[in-house]
Amino acid sequence: MLKVGTPITLELHAEKQEDIEKFKCRLVDHADQQIFIDYPVKLITQKTAFFFEGAQFQASFLGEDGSAYWFETEVLGRRKKNIPVLVLSFPGEDELVRVQRRQYVRIDTAINVAVKGRNSPVQFTTVTRDLSGGGMAIYEPNGTSLTNNQLFDFTLVLPMNSGEYYYIDVLGSVVRSSFNKESHVSAVSVEFVELNEKFRQLIIQYCFEQQMQMRKTKRL
Repeated sequence: MLKVGTPITLELHAEKQEDIEKFKCRLVDHADQQIFIDYPVKLITQKTAFFFEGAQFQASFLGEDGSAYWFETEVLGRRKKNIPVLVLSFPGEDELVRVQRRQYVRIDTAINVAVKGRNSPVQFTTVTRDLSGGGMAIYEPNGTSLTNNQLFDFTLVLPMNSGEYYYIDVLGSVVRSSFNKESHVSAVSVEFVELNEKFRQLIIQYCFEQQMQMRKTKRL
């Protein structure tokens, strides 16, 4: 499941720490109950980080099946292969926790979206209420009325934990709309009809990162 070159995200364990420190790295090699990674880079500063033996992390990665997995790990030491690497403990594939399957976990998140009617003059910008690899819900501006089965071109702006922004173009179909009487806000559910698989994987990765962030926050 873990293959050489797989990107891995590390979250540093720290008691009573408000900010979650995240690092990115890649798998260089693996052995029985050990994995070897290049030196991690802190996401915020983009600077190489150095850790002592015993430093503990939660590690996560996106599998080839479209599912996200995480496991507990710690630094066992350093080693020199083709490049300097860190040696981390690995519990084995049977102990990996599957966080997300291809049926797409939906998360609550507000990201910017540009909307343009495929066969209508409707055009506006808004934010999402929730998002998954298969669709989303967006807030409908006042004075706008979207009907079921209408097709729209959407451009989503994904802010990844790495600090990068991705612009995702997708064709979507309106599935249903709902009105919240308390907030007086309308939301429209959209199913993705045409979406490049690379873009879908980016959305899945974004949802996974947000889900892991929420889990980490709840434990603090």
